[in-house]
Amino acid sequence: MDTHAASVSRKLAQHTEGFSYTTLSDQEIHAAKRVVLDMLACAIGAHKSDAGRIVRSVMEDQGGARESTMIGSLVKVPCANAALANGAMARYLDYNDTYFRTNGTLRFGIHSNELIPAALAVGERRHANGKDVITAIALAYDLAARFIDASFAQNLHTRGWHYSAIAGFVVALSAGKLLGLSAEQLAGAAGIAGVHGLTLDIIDAQGEPYNMTKNIGLPQVAQMGIMAALLAQKGFTGPARIIEGNKGFVQTVMGGVYDLEILTAPRKQPALLEVHQKNLAAEHTTQGALNALLELVREHDLKPKDIERVKIEATTRTANHTGDFVKRFPTDKETADHSLYYLTAIAIVDRTVGPGQYTADRFTNPVVLSLIDKVTVEANTDLDDFVFAGIAHISTKDGRKLMRRIDYPKGNSLNPMTDEELVKKFEGTALQFLDKGQSEHIVNSVFKLERLGDIGELMANLSFT
Repeated sequence: MDTHAASVSRKLAQHTEGFSYTTLSDQEIHAAKRVVLDMLACAIGAHKSDAGRIVRSVMEDQGGARESTMIGSLVKVPCANAALANGAMARYLDYNDTYFRTNGTLRFGIHSNELIPAALAVGERRHANGKDVITAIALAYDLAARFIDASFAQNLHTRGWHYSAIAGFVVALSAGKLLGLSAEQLAGAAGIAGVHGLTLDIIDAQGEPYNMTKNIGLPQVAQMGIMAALLAQKGFTGPARIIEGNKGFVQTVMGGVYDLEILTAPRKQPALLEVHQKNLAAEHTTQGALNALLELVREHDLKPKDIERVKIEATTRTANHTGDFVKRFPTDKETADHSLYYLTAIAIVDRTVGPGQYTADRFTNPVVLSLIDKVTVEANTDLDDFVFAGIAHISTKDGRKLMRRIDYPKGNSLNPMTDEELVKKFEGTALQFLDKGQSEHIVNSVFKLERLGDIGELMANLSFT
């Protein structure tokens, strides 16, 4: 039997080979532009972060072919290394989008726009046009959603793996699409990437302090996925039955519980249209509670001195994930954006939760620390079906009891941000480093992406220091 022809990876390769710009709806094409702009807002905003600076520096030190732009750098590096550097910056602010599925209290999702830097980097290397890059991005979102949907009965996190464990397959295929690989080569690339692309979930685990490695969980797998595609292009082979075979992905990583029919069947709804974006720079499932809190603080003009206590009700997963003891008094950005205690306190103090709320002085600010002591976080099982829902209760020193619930915060696919709001988000980070004219040029280029003859025209504007 030709196991390669019958394999799951070959079916995904054939899907990849047939995936075409001409089959994308106008709505999907516009959505692809929106997620690109959103990713650039995140990546540019992280330009001065320690994580971004260190990764860029190491990639510069590596040298090599000047193929692809590192955002915020004048130095071009090999495309796989640019994907790592840009992906690390895209992840840093925790301002990025999410695709999610639920099963009771189980949650399994991916920050899909961490996949975009790989498409941009490979596209720049290939001098691909805008339509080809849009296609690769739409494909990456589609494939990522398939892998998540197929894990409905059991997710990676309960098995001890990070969501990045699926990114090797996704990037190998989407990068391979841009490189013009055949179905056989694409399946080989998936096999190569699948062997090496596993990430332990300790970088996002309850009870564990976070660190910079969280920022490269997926980007480092994406880097490897690009390398797998480049190897396959030269004739290097990988295990044909990497997904369903003996000691393959399903058996070893998923414990045998995985729906291969969902993985390979056509999707009813394009993944690009199911994405949740963020209007606040914080862990995605805290968005409902934080937006509710901010509405109360602004509406009633509350100051820190007015607060007697605050209770945040969130989903079971959110309460466990962002309300555990090690996150109560964060000392770094990676932990702070996953701490409902800190996020609640800083929202009251600054009346917003954006990139500016994560400077080192904020973690030791006496007013913030005092407010943290007044915050409790509780699970509310009635919220579990809503994923991003939250309830904020504020008791004031003058005896008022205020409450607000939000089930679908701004940015949710059922309450999407407008194009204008996304542009404002982009400007909120980009104007720290670019002048107004440069910022507007990038926005215009993104919204005309399908007209670009070479994606390098966009990337050149992202090389600014």
